[in-house]
Amino acid sequence: MPRAAPRAALAAVTVPVVALAAGAVQAGQLEALEAYYQQVETVEGEFEQRTVEDSGEVVAQSSGEFAIHRPDRFHWSYEGAFVQEIVADGERLWVYDVGLDQVTVRDQDRALGTAPAQLLAGDYSELSEAFEIEATDDFVRLTPRDGGQAFDEARLTMTEGRPESLEIHDALGQVTRVALSDVQLDADLDAERFEFEPPEGVDIYEADPREGGQ
Repeated sequence: MPRAAPRAALAAVTVPVVALAAGAVQAGQLEALEAYYQQVETVEGEFEQRTVEDSGEVVAQSSGEFAIHRPDRFHWSYEGAFVQEIVADGERLWVYDVGLDQVTVRDQDRALGTAPAQLLAGDYSELSEAFEIEATDDFVRLTPRDGGQAFDEARLTMTEGRPESLEIHDALGQVTRVALSDVQLDADLDAERFEFEPPEGVDIYEADPREGGQ
């Protein structure tokens, strides 16, 4: 009867296999992210967003619909207690706070920030220029290369080639989690979804480009 293999020998075999498997998972997340930025033109779906304090308390919660026409147009509609429309038309970024009857507009190329749409739009070269990109088993971590961003890191999870969730960790210990659902890739999207005409009677605030952005 053959002798059982020594435990040390089994460990020597198991560790490289586990490391290779983990590496494959990490590579899969990174490859999926690269393919998304290089191949996908349009994305639409629904989202649920929660902001949580470091104590675990939920301080904000919303949901709605989104549409992205890469590389520079998107439309996010927030429902719930604070209804808001965020529209990027390729030149300007419009933020319409329905309850306040107020529209804020700024040059889009100066309005880079932490909004989920801004991380999911753009192209991969811009992303890698602005962030250190590191794949883990479960997500891709984006860490700002300089101090120009208002967050410490973002975590983007890809599933079957689609963005599934996004987490933004800010310097105050808050985490904004965005879960995406019913995500459709490369559907025909109406160009009017990425146009915005301020409703009559609302206050329009032209933001100073030096302020940064949404």
